[in-house]
Amino acid sequence: MKKKIAVFANGWNNLAIVQALKGIRSVTDELNIDIFLFLSFATFGRTKLRNKGEDAIFDLPDYSDFDGAIVFSNMLNSLETPNHIAQKIVESKIPGISVGIPLDGLSLVGIDNYKGMYEMVNHLVKEHHIKNPAFFAGAQTHPDSNERLEATRQALEENGLELKEENICYTNWEYLTNMKYAMEYSQRENPPDAIICANDYNAIAACIGLSKMGYSVPKDFIVTGFDKIPFAETFYPSITTVYQDYEKIGYIAAWQLMEKINNNANFERVIVSSEFIKNESCGCKSQNDAEDIRHDYCISAYIKEMESLILQGNDTKMTTSIFSSTSYENLKDNLLKYYKTHKSFSGNEFYFCLDSTAKKAFKSSSFPVPTEYSETMCCLAAIKDDKTWYPGNFKRKELIPDYKKSSSPVVYSFASMHYDDSLFGYVVISESIEQIKDTMLNHYMGHVNYNLEQYRKNSKLEEMNRALINISNTDQLTGLNNRFGMEQNGVKLLTDAHKQNKACAVVFIDINRMKHINDNFGHLQGDLAIRTVSSAMLSAMPDNWLGIRYGGDEFIALGTCNDSKSVEEYIVKIKDNLEKQVSSMHLAYPLTASCGYIMTDPASETTLEDYINKADSIMYEIKQEMHRQEDAQ
Repeated sequence: MKKKIAVFANGWNNLAIVQALKGIRSVTDELNIDIFLFLSFATFGRTKLRNKGEDAIFDLPDYSDFDGAIVFSNMLNSLETPNHIAQKIVESKIPGISVGIPLDGLSLVGIDNYKGMYEMVNHLVKEHHIKNPAFFAGAQTHPDSNERLEATRQALEENGLELKEENICYTNWEYLTNMKYAMEYSQRENPPDAIICANDYNAIAACIGLSKMGYSVPKDFIVTGFDKIPFAETFYPSITTVYQDYEKIGYIAAWQLMEKINNNANFERVIVSSEFIKNESCGCKSQNDAEDIRHDYCISAYIKEMESLILQGNDTKMTTSIFSSTSYENLKDNLLKYYKTHKSFSGNEFYFCLDSTAKKAFKSSSFPVPTEYSETMCCLAAIKDDKTWYPGNFKRKELIPDYKKSSSPVVYSFASMHYDDSLFGYVVISESIEQIKDTMLNHYMGHVNYNLEQYRKNSKLEEMNRALINISNTDQLTGLNNRFGMEQNGVKLLTDAHKQNKACAVVFIDINRMKHINDNFGHLQGDLAIRTVSSAMLSAMPDNWLGIRYGGDEFIALGTCNDSKSVEEYIVKIKDNLEKQVSSMHLAYPLTASCGYIMTDPASETTLEDYINKADSIMYEIKQEMHRQEDAQ
């Protein structure tokens, strides 16, 4: 029976992942084993919520469905994430390998950061006579960065030098932070003569920062990196660095895993050494030596630029497909149409999988977007053998709709669709090595996630607009009709009643001493008073009457009525209801209301507004009399 293994990694380490996969496949392809690669694009420079949404992809699979797993633990930007993955591997009772960091229950393929870094720093002291180096670290909690820092300290100490604490800075691997520190350090009274960086990206950023300040590397400052990324060789100057052979590391990890799967494991811990590489940034290699590499890079860079322009055009078309959708059904149809005409991953299998709970949230904003994957997924678009179709619902456990083990080995890459920790679903792409290598997959996922979140927000706004249209005649604070509602519903009620020769009662209600409440207790208490009076008015109101918030603290009750006695009884009920509510609320101020009313004449052409003005005048006289009595007391 064909096997499948899970691989967990961070997509920002794209070059190392590609090299490691090459090594892994040199083992698994011969055994016809499928690889399910779960990629997070979490990084130190992003928020915890956004990283949580990225790392959610590690909780997508049922680990027990796999024959084994490899975790690139040194890439995952935290200790919590690899420990969480290791725990799930152990609980699922499948063999697992950790690459980089020791994890409980897993065999280790360790990487010796120390040896290569020690040799490089020793070289800088003995051959280039550095005296006052600085170290640009990654994240303060990152084990690889800390090991490289410790190797630097030890190499300096054994050469009689000290790495001063003020010369150590933590950059969280961020480009702009490294550039800023390089610019600042170069302006010190006693600047460092070398900047030793925890990786090549840090080193390149430092070189750019120094260049902005008018300095030259290695003439004015020596700069070194770590990892030997392709940019390190093509950059001016090429970066002196340390090489980790991830192809070899991937091969050893896969070989170790196969031994564990077959119960033949002889080693629980293997350490792969690193190698020091001399280049131009320390002055050991001439520019001519790197020209062939740069020549090839320039050609490939032009090709990638053209491909990027095409990709940007496709991104715009995707945005249009999503943004032009006015409903979930529109979204589904537009995405399927887009993927039929724009093959972003030509020749690959592709699956756009929406979480079933997120699907409900896309249909109606009253449903929250989930923060954990649901048990059911909906594939909105699938591409295989250049055929595009809508597979619909499938069980999350399957991961890929209609997954069938092919006769040849396949690598499937999984990435999370999300906004912060709100999960929309995930994307699956087969044989996406090139897309990972040139960061196209990273770019694509960022674009998809942004578009989906904007669609969700637009859909919510659309729902709100529809709701606003429905409630345009409703006062938001009280739920009563507003002035527009009065024109739409109140005038009609009065007109219809008069046509049937029925009189109406127009009751005007006004809160007493409202200004005193607002001025002394604040407008929140004022709003509470308004809601309380409107509630007392509504709870006593006869059937088929209309409640209106006429403005501020003024209310209208309007309805057909046979005689004045029933209106006066209604007013008594309003005051009784209000008294009961106030007594239970323990307010810091008295809350009462004055009421006046008038009966309409079906034979008269008097308008509703005129009747309201008359009722208001009657109410005002009642209120004034009440105030005179209170003042007399």
